[in-house]
Amino acid sequence: RDLSLFVVGIHVGLRGSDLLSLRWSDVLSDGGEMLDRMSVRERKTGNMRHIAIQEKVQQILEIWKSHARPVNGDAYIWPNRTNGPLTIQRLHQLVNYWCQSIRLQGNFGTHSLRKTYGYHLRRLGYDVELLMKVFGHSSASITLRYIGVEQEEIDEANLRLVL
Repeated sequence: RDLSLFVVGIHVGLRGSDLLSLRWSDVLSDGGEMLDRMSVRERKTGNMRHIAIQEKVQQILEIWKSHARPVNGDAYIWPNRTNGPLTIQRLHQLVNYWCQSIRLQGNFGTHSLRKTYGYHLRRLGYDVELLMKVFGHSSASITLRYIGVEQEEIDEANLRLVL
């Protein structure tokens, strides 16, 4: 369960509350096959996000699906003990536990999954304008600060400069 939550979280860029609200019907066809795209209405903004589901994410969801019960359209992908969604507090605890277990230093929480998504898209060379659109930010400076690359990029530029 935790592995699927982590993998999906860092690959789709949803806020924690939207991630935890995902149901099997969001990722499975009526025939139970994994979809290659999902549509999610973001709670905070009300905007619809259409998200391509990468093969790695599909694979990990298939593995989780083989262990999860119940798997029907109305069931949450990551249910709590009463079959409601995991709470945002529980996700926060899990993210902190995962980071501590690999001895990462810093402050981590539910947004760490979303920020990781954006950080790695930026490192792959996608421009800030694309990330602004994904995150719904109004300026590039907000997006850069959000994913934490501003100072890192300045340092890298200074270290690479050889005159």
